[in-house]
Amino acid sequence: MLVTVLCVADAADILVISTVLSHSHALYTNVLTEALATRGHKLVVLSADELRSSPNVTSIYLEGGYAALRKARPSDTLEDFKYSSSTESFIRSTKWILKFSVVGCRSLLFSEGNKQFYKRYKNATFDLIIADVAGPECFLKYAQVFGNPPIIGYTAFFSRHAMFLSDSENPAYIPHFMSTLTDRMNFWERLINWFQYKYYDLKRHYWMFPILEKMSEEFFGIVEPRIEELDTRLSLVLVNDHFTMTQPTPLAPSVIPVAGLHIKPVKPLPKDIEKFISEARHGVIYFSLGSNFFSNRMEEGKKRMFLDAFAQLQQRVLWKYEDDTLSNIPQNVMLRKWLPQTDILAHNNTVLFITHNGYLSTQESVHFGVPMLGIPLILDQFKNSVRVFKKGIGLSLDLNKIHNSQQILDKIKILIENPSYKQNAHKLSAFFRDRPMPPLDTAIYWIEYVLRHKGANHLKLAGLDLHWFQYYLLDVYLAILIAFYTLYIALAKLVDLIIKTEGSPKIERKKL
Repeated sequence: MLVTVLCVADAADILVISTVLSHSHALYTNVLTEALATRGHKLVVLSADELRSSPNVTSIYLEGGYAALRKARPSDTLEDFKYSSSTESFIRSTKWILKFSVVGCRSLLFSEGNKQFYKRYKNATFDLIIADVAGPECFLKYAQVFGNPPIIGYTAFFSRHAMFLSDSENPAYIPHFMSTLTDRMNFWERLINWFQYKYYDLKRHYWMFPILEKMSEEFFGIVEPRIEELDTRLSLVLVNDHFTMTQPTPLAPSVIPVAGLHIKPVKPLPKDIEKFISEARHGVIYFSLGSNFFSNRMEEGKKRMFLDAFAQLQQRVLWKYEDDTLSNIPQNVMLRKWLPQTDILAHNNTVLFITHNGYLSTQESVHFGVPMLGIPLILDQFKNSVRVFKKGIGLSLDLNKIHNSQQILDKIKILIENPSYKQNAHKLSAFFRDRPMPPLDTAIYWIEYVLRHKGANHLKLAGLDLHWFQYYLLDVYLAILIAFYTLYIALAKLVDLIIKTEGSPKIERKKL
């Protein structure tokens, strides 16, 4: 681990923008900021979540974001998120994720917390901005306010910026980041993938960015540079990805994979939970739908189906359930409003993880080699669930198509009784862990690399500065076409001249 603390002269002033309306993103950010603070850097963190300030970390709470999100999202009932892996669902998901940025920008940019931050810090100097690039993108305007310091992008979600900076957005074999397709596509799948890329790009360019520009101009009074330009002006991206989780992808030197950055060293479990797990002769199943979707929001009938299925198991079940209203709980089931997920998955007696397949939870399960039963609900969770299935480390259930407890029980038994799932999970875990240095250390190294080298512009690909017609060699193709056309015209005229010359009547020369 990196343990050397920087001297004061080397410490940097860093602005961290963590304005994504997701608690898991805030937890991810917290791991990164704590590590940077330990290295001696001074950080100001703009966050949609209430984070505690600590030595070297000043947290600024931007209030009102989650309340605005609750009003904007489809429903608080899990079953009403009737998303799936279809193209229609992709369109709905795209609209929602872009609306997610608009709602975040409108609520957080004009929050009292942000107004106070702007008033207090507008004349401050920052050496670096680290921004969660999952949105809302309007906060990137702070780069102009603070004199355009280098920007490093990161996110707990998979970043589209990684593909852009690597010049590797090829729909022929790179699936869209929200697609359930793999890197092995037939013609129709490639056509669908191309459509998904273009739909997302056009919707973002023509719908989302104009709205964000209008709001940011109102707040900052700044027009240029445009948010879309700042969004592509990143010095580096810390991408929450690893080829074992997706597929091998060409990456630029400015794109650094750090999947698993958030996974902390394992700690001892609370005594009651340790006793519950250790004494389970047939192992323990852990059930959690993450930090944004709660089990208590399921329909009552679905809750009872899960309990009925669990009651028929030899295994014990730990269920993250967010209130005390559930009754008639089987003896082999323990409910808790909060559970230490990483420490439970790390336990040798944990045999299965029932999860929403959020990317962080999926990474944790892969890291510790635990098979998964996925219940994807929205966005990338469907993609993650499909890839878990393709890797042979899990199965999935559609929450809207569960009609009885037997459906749940059958999937659980397959995953526990078929040893291949556990074997594949252990194999993938070995691939995932086998790296030259831990992901958090990798992230810190490259953040400080950008600081040392004043933005590290030498890492960027030259192709990013080309006009679109240069990038696709349209000017070259046009020049070749013109050359061939010119040659064709010249040859045609020459042939025409020869034909006319040979076909003309010969004139006899008069004899002298």
